[in-house]
Amino acid sequence: MRKILASLFLLLFVSISYTQARRLYVDAYATGANNGASWEDAFTDLHSALFAAQPGDCVWVALGTYKPSDTYNRELSFNLKGGVKLYGGFAGVETSLEQRNWERYKTTLSGDIGLQNDDSDNSYTILYIETSDLETVVDGFSFTSGKADNYDPFSSQYSRGKCGGAIYVTVKGPAMPEISNCSFEHNYAREFGGAVYVYSGEGKEEILPFENCWFTDNRADGTPQQSGSTTATFRVFPNPANNSATIEGEVNNATFPLQLMMFDASGKMVQVMEITEIAQSVSVRVSLNGLAPGSYSFQIIDAAKKVLDSGKLWKQ
Repeated sequence: MRKILASLFLLLFVSISYTQARRLYVDAYATGANNGASWEDAFTDLHSALFAAQPGDCVWVALGTYKPSDTYNRELSFNLKGGVKLYGGFAGVETSLEQRNWERYKTTLSGDIGLQNDDSDNSYTILYIETSDLETVVDGFSFTSGKADNYDPFSSQYSRGKCGGAIYVTVKGPAMPEISNCSFEHNYAREFGGAVYVYSGEGKEEILPFENCWFTDNRADGTPQQSGSTTATFRVFPNPANNSATIEGEVNNATFPLQLMMFDASGKMVQVMEITEIAQSVSVRVSLNGLAPGSYSFQIIDAAKKVLDSGKLWKQ
């Protein structure tokens, strides 16, 4: 019995090791089984490969243009899991990484969906990355025509619809994705990160480790906090928090009622509260029960839709 258990454990270990080191192939022009097992049987859709890939896997993508959607759905992005290594620049015959030529065999990730050459309907974000404590790589791609111009006033200014036209990164651990041998052209964001935006949820600036990358005609407008006679300064405590946090501050000349909205890292609204009592000092206790651990952003607006303040909090 002990020998049987030992054999089963060994087989399980070999199986896990194998699945953590797979190589998946993508080629838009492949005509084989479409299972990603080889260049001949490569996935023709990058979404399929990224869905199948698990931390530790490599995804090799042949030359061509790949788009997050073949419809008008601007919210779709290519989603790269933390710990997956994504390489472009292959002709579709290589057997080793050293054989590829990413300058000659251009692999383009484009946000130009919908009407071609009409940027009014382009993808908000081309590639979304959730980082982890494992090495994540993006190497050998050209990113073009991402347009994060979502105008929804109730959507967080840090959401994927308003930041990171080419790449939006959510930091969940200490490791950052490595971006190498990539070009970024004609990408735009209404708020921050015309080409690349990193959401850390910790109220600090983060810089990705770029190597041998080019940036051309990328722009972010970065809407500043509203100024004028309506002013407010809020603080959050405790932060990080477990079950609840308090947001409080002084308000001058605001139009009541106020609204406090909370958003998760993807920009989805998870909570909204209305503050009706007119006062110069506001204190609101926010329940975090039912919310997953991670980073959240909040925004406080008055009845005239003026942004009084915005910030971040972290649930442990």
